[in-house]
Amino acid sequence: MTGHAQLRFKIATAVAAGKAPDIALVDSVWVAEFAQASFLIPLEEIDPDWVENDYKRDVLPVFVEGDSYEGQLYAVHAQTDVALLWYRKDWFNAEGISPPMTWDDLIQAACYFQQEHIRQKYGLGDYTLAFPASLKAGETTSYLLLPFIWSAGGGVFADGKVILDSEATRRAIGLLSDLVHKYKVASPEVASCAWDWPMRLFAAGKVAISVGGSYESGMIKELAGWDEAAFRERVGFVPIPAGPGGKQATTAGGMTYAIYRQSKCPDLALEILKIVTGPELMKEFCVATGHNPPRISVARSLDPEEDWFLVQTQEMLSNARVRPSTPEYPKVSEQLRAMLENAVARRVTVDQAVQKAAEIISAITGLPQG
Repeated sequence: MTGHAQLRFKIATAVAAGKAPDIALVDSVWVAEFAQASFLIPLEEIDPDWVENDYKRDVLPVFVEGDSYEGQLYAVHAQTDVALLWYRKDWFNAEGISPPMTWDDLIQAACYFQQEHIRQKYGLGDYTLAFPASLKAGETTSYLLLPFIWSAGGGVFADGKVILDSEATRRAIGLLSDLVHKYKVASPEVASCAWDWPMRLFAAGKVAISVGGSYESGMIKELAGWDEAAFRERVGFVPIPAGPGGKQATTAGGMTYAIYRQSKCPDLALEILKIVTGPELMKEFCVATGHNPPRISVARSLDPEEDWFLVQTQEMLSNARVRPSTPEYPKVSEQLRAMLENAVARRVTVDQAVQKAAEIISAITGLPQG
């Protein structure tokens, strides 16, 4: 087994040695990097008719965009997931609290459950909210916390410029820091935690709210010992709440299949991908694993009752965004995580963390700040 952190290195090593596989599963944010490096073959070179009349017509545009580089499609999404806010629906209902739709809602709900008598009532730990804001948590930190910047109206890139150094970013990073230091509803450990730490706290009933991903549903059920009915009764989920003047936001992620330029049988490789990512197998896989289908036809075929979790999380994809598509993404992501960790740990001010990250990302990508 190769973990996510080692997969990118192993692929690059195999390509360098002339031993690339015909097909490999890659994180969708690596597509631009691998395409620019000529690791991958554009799928239009193999079967332009399938790309135009099947894939692009039946797959959500956000994934066609994310799997493309310089106008050509280089990868095929098999499944996807979204960033969201888990909350204990049963506890919220019992206390008459609505799910958080805005940052103010989030602060008020977290502060309510932070009260000592409420924490004792539900057996909560010392803090009621968890999220990963550490370098240690790896890509999970970027994936889950970028929507806070988007929800404030900010971003990383736009119109060929680095736009990270903005009031929107400062507000978002400031909120995350305030949840730890001002409102004291999240532990300082968020700046040093592992990727699955928030999810484990939520499954154990030690926090009432956790920033996580839809891909965690199966793990939460397993850790908590809940069957489907118990999970549905106790757990609620909403997109990342809206910042001042902004709107709710979420990240669309997932792994993609790509065909390597070194493949000896690219035609056969694509025929296999057509089957693996076709409607029939995609539905079977997504229903079995709790991942969302990127194909529109598969999403429409889901049963509202039996596939209730997929149907409800699928609705979030209509406003989802992908992480920045750039060949330098791994280095960009590392700077975003450093910005978050350093600001939330209060090693530097929010202004200093944002300004430094923007400067380094500009240097990494060669794009001006704007």
